[in-house]
Amino acid sequence: MIDKPVSERTAKLAAAGAWRSLLFVAFFLSMMSTRCFAQAAPAFESVKIGAFDAEAWNGLVFLTRAFDQPAAFAVRVGSQRGGRFLDGNAIFDAVSEVGPHAPDGSYCRMAWRQPPSQVRVTLEWSRVNETTVVGRLTASHNFRLVLETYFPSLSNWGGQGLYHVDQEDRAIFGQRFFDQVFGPTAQFVVMVDQPLIGSGTYPSIAQLQQEMLSSGKLTSSLLGEPNNAGIEFTTGAAGTAHFVAKVGWSRDALLSQARDLLQSGKIDSILREKSQAYAQERPTVTGLFQDAAHAIGNSMFWNTLYAPSNNLIFPSISRHWAHGWGGWVVGEWDCFFGALLTSLESKSETEAGVKAILLAQTSTGLVPNIASGNGITPDRSQPPVGSYCVWKIYQRLHDRQLLEWAYPRLKKWHEWWFANRGDGQPWRDGNRDGLLEWGSDRGSAPSIGGRGYLQAAKWESGMDDSPMWDHTTYNPHTYTMDLDDVGLNSLYALDAECLSKIALILGKDEDARRFSAEYAHMKQLVQAKLWNPADGIYENRYWDGRFSKRLSPTNFYPLFAGIATREQAARMVKEHLLNPKEFWGEYVIPTIARDDPAFPGQFYWRGDIWGPTNYMVYEGLNRYRFDKVALDYAEKNYNLFMGDWKRNQHDDEQYFAWGGSAGGDKHYTWGALLCLVGLEQYVDANPWDNLRFGALEPPASGEFHRVKLEGHVYDVSVGPAFTRLARDGVTRFQADSGVVVRDYTLKPSEVSFTVHAGKSTLITTQEFASGSLLVKIDGKDSGRIAVQDGKASFSVPAGEHKVELQSRK
Repeated sequence: MIDKPVSERTAKLAAAGAWRSLLFVAFFLSMMSTRCFAQAAPAFESVKIGAFDAEAWNGLVFLTRAFDQPAAFAVRVGSQRGGRFLDGNAIFDAVSEVGPHAPDGSYCRMAWRQPPSQVRVTLEWSRVNETTVVGRLTASHNFRLVLETYFPSLSNWGGQGLYHVDQEDRAIFGQRFFDQVFGPTAQFVVMVDQPLIGSGTYPSIAQLQQEMLSSGKLTSSLLGEPNNAGIEFTTGAAGTAHFVAKVGWSRDALLSQARDLLQSGKIDSILREKSQAYAQERPTVTGLFQDAAHAIGNSMFWNTLYAPSNNLIFPSISRHWAHGWGGWVVGEWDCFFGALLTSLESKSETEAGVKAILLAQTSTGLVPNIASGNGITPDRSQPPVGSYCVWKIYQRLHDRQLLEWAYPRLKKWHEWWFANRGDGQPWRDGNRDGLLEWGSDRGSAPSIGGRGYLQAAKWESGMDDSPMWDHTTYNPHTYTMDLDDVGLNSLYALDAECLSKIALILGKDEDARRFSAEYAHMKQLVQAKLWNPADGIYENRYWDGRFSKRLSPTNFYPLFAGIATREQAARMVKEHLLNPKEFWGEYVIPTIARDDPAFPGQFYWRGDIWGPTNYMVYEGLNRYRFDKVALDYAEKNYNLFMGDWKRNQHDDEQYFAWGGSAGGDKHYTWGALLCLVGLEQYVDANPWDNLRFGALEPPASGEFHRVKLEGHVYDVSVGPAFTRLARDGVTRFQADSGVVVRDYTLKPSEVSFTVHAGKSTLITTQEFASGSLLVKIDGKDSGRIAVQDGKASFSVPAGEHKVELQSRK
């Protein structure tokens, strides 16, 4: 009764062993054929390397292409302590450091905590050439780690392959095959410098995980193809382990090169050099708004993923979201604001981000609410911030090619909102009063989350459950809410204004005139229909004429769009924004007024604080030159973000109105907009002020270095008693107080700007080598001053003044 099952098991094991032997022979012969039978030396057409797998923050994906076919390899780290094994998507919640991530992969660092003792594990890696990454893992001494190799599962990532463990070389070797190519195979090696304590090959990564969870040690699976492999080792007495990951075509060459890089001290030296080089070239803030630029870059670039459907690399809205949305996902305004954030450091990822969302545009012109690996939302769009973001990106990067590519798509999107949908009804002007409403179209094409009902229309607003929508209804004929929305109409007007400015840059004068006229028309219409003089603020309005009293940040968007009169703006800020019963407080600003009955619930858009709404309100304060309020606002934003960032390295999707994470995604990209407002206190370029720099009497000093704007690199220093601007390494402007300078314009023999000073201020210009300057303040001659040693100084009184300096040789 016992012998028969044992015999059957023995037979199965023998068969499995024979099968594995055949696989190994095939693997070996294919290796040999690469050397012996290839007709010509193969080469990679492209190699992209990064942490592109949404489920493997602490991993690397090698996206190679050869013979016009993709061939990808991947490796990730697993950690074990006290019977707990952590890898893959489980790393997301354990991340304890979102460290530097150079956009080119030259130096990257992150860390996580291993339960139950919360040991810190740090991963550093550097792409040292087109095909090679070196790395270091640091933890407590003799800490157990696993390197897992696998083939990325996203669609279109290539054909079949095998992995094999080489115990003697402490390495995993992999290969991938190509259709109609007989001989050459793409080769991959991962090698460590610590002795192996376990290894194995597995049909799936899930089986490798199960092995570690059940037995705590890697041993090869007896069944199935070796599609995955793992090697287990420790950090040794020194608490470190080094590794090399490399793609190529020759096993022997890969082996030799990996051994060379793993020589004692070599990887440590590379990482030290690359870390220092990246620190010295990236934008950096010290003092006031300390580390704001680093927080933006670290958060954005660690969310960089690969979208195979359009072959683009850019930050997804978060790794967690991407995990459930087909490997990558963006929202419309998320993506444009994300591109604005990446423009601080990376031209390529910024361009890819803009393209990722605009390539999802439908034939009607709609730019969807969501674009992802799982599809789009053809029934609904989202807040039209694209033209504004693209204009600002152009000022930073001067990428005319991107501007020319994006303009016709932005134009088509803008025209969609009021366009005839086919039955004479405008897409989003349901009551045809010239103002827009949020909506969701009915139709047969599938849409993520469904389509053609009230919740889908709320999703188009981007503020999914805002109390503003509590008493709205969905019109089944117009496909819209029955509410003219202040925020939407303000952003649409701003979109027209920015399209006009982009058209001028591109020499499309007729478009520029048309969009400028439309902006003026929308401005007048919003002023006439949505300003409530009794309440002193712009308000949403139901189709029956009633104003909605539910106030949110969108009620301040007429400042962002330049719609409010000066008098209206003053009332809005004084009576509402600075009113602690409504919006002001230690942290600002909640997404529904503090005195709204929904506010105590503090759930999602019902009172939490969000990066994008805060950023747009800040832009409005800046546009209307509420400089002292804008500085206070920027500090409150920065403090809100840095609280959870410093404690937990979280860039939160949203925050409680009293501070801290409100329970959304903890590594969501647009939370970093709270830091961007602080950076824009130092220096910025916007459509109405052009080059703007300085803070009005800031409470502390600070410096922002290596800022790329308008084809130059700027360094700006601010403080209570000084303001300095350097361009391309040369100081050009100084003041002996904290001032705000706008529309700083340099022409041959002339400099002009507007300055806002809290007190009488001495200004020194260093734009002229010699001669004398005619000084005009507010259009009046203020005498001549001599240029000595490249400097000329003059005084301006407190207040806001227009300054013109004209050189006379």
